[in-house]
Amino acid sequence: MISFRSMAISASFFLAALVGISLLAYDSPLRVTPNVHWDFVLVLVVVDAMLGMQVALTAELHQWENQVVRATAFWSVLVVAAIIGDVAFSLQLPSGYPPITELQAFEYLFLGLNGNPLPLAVPTLFTAHAVAAVLGLLPRKAPWYQLGIFPCRRTILVVALIILVVMGMRPTSILLASSGMVPNTPSALNSTQIIQIPVTHHNLPYNIQNRTVFVTLVAAVNPMLPYNYNNTRMGQMVIYVPANWTVRLVFVNREGFPHSAVLMEATGASPITIDSSDHILAQIPKDALNGGFLLQNETGSATINNISPGNYWIVCAFQYPVPHAEEGMWVTLEVTNQTTTPYYVVLPG
Repeated sequence: MISFRSMAISASFFLAALVGISLLAYDSPLRVTPNVHWDFVLVLVVVDAMLGMQVALTAELHQWENQVVRATAFWSVLVVAAIIGDVAFSLQLPSGYPPITELQAFEYLFLGLNGNPLPLAVPTLFTAHAVAAVLGLLPRKAPWYQLGIFPCRRTILVVALIILVVMGMRPTSILLASSGMVPNTPSALNSTQIIQIPVTHHNLPYNIQNRTVFVTLVAAVNPMLPYNYNNTRMGQMVIYVPANWTVRLVFVNREGFPHSAVLMEATGASPITIDSSDHILAQIPKDALNGGFLLQNETGSATINNISPGNYWIVCAFQYPVPHAEEGMWVTLEVTNQTTTPYYVVLPG
């Protein structure tokens, strides 16, 4: 029979791995911030999943259980220290980012404020590893551990206190601020976007003599970001083109799904539906609105001459197994008299 200690540690590591996967998939500042956080979370997911499985297997086989538990405990201590260090070093933001204080870093990570897209992720990671560290490092003598399925009271109390303190910080801070017991400062409780990611302009290739801009979109292979153009979704990529220029659009499908690229006028907040009644300027392939598509590693192109000022979308019109445009496979094209050089930016997700 697997002891409570091994079951709890294994469950904590699997929970931490799932939270790490969520961060990689949905934390947009993590994806676009050029520092060590992405690599750290990726390593965290792999190691946590492996250690969680290892603890469960050694406990079931009753071989090397204590040694593996101790090793996982030391790993958890390192993770907890890294998270605390991230607060102490103000998220280690690279040069060019707005400076933040240690308090703002703590609010972002542990309280889920200041624009954090996944407010419970880091507290859950911290709690899971803190529980694993405590259970793995405390002496395995009565009355701390029970060899059977039910833990001792003292063990339950320690685990419950860790969960209560860490996971209770966010609701407690919000409750105290709403009651007026602590100052409701803008930096603490107004969800100010402290992770203001600088938007960098990227020049597009163009021919000034015939006023032609060359736009290449790629459906990239990205398991964490399916239905994408150039690893962006939901209009994150914004292309700026001078008015009355020629747009040479090239679309490359690298994904395993069929895709298309349709240039159309923007008629709302997002291209939820696409049909022939919309103002269509180009289709790749030419029968995209009738179900046409490009398979993996196929390429298509289209030329739009003398494009008028306005707001446009480039969207995938393929509908199966779900409407790809509705899933976020579209970019924004702005044709304007306010720019003389074509470029694009990638906005924070």
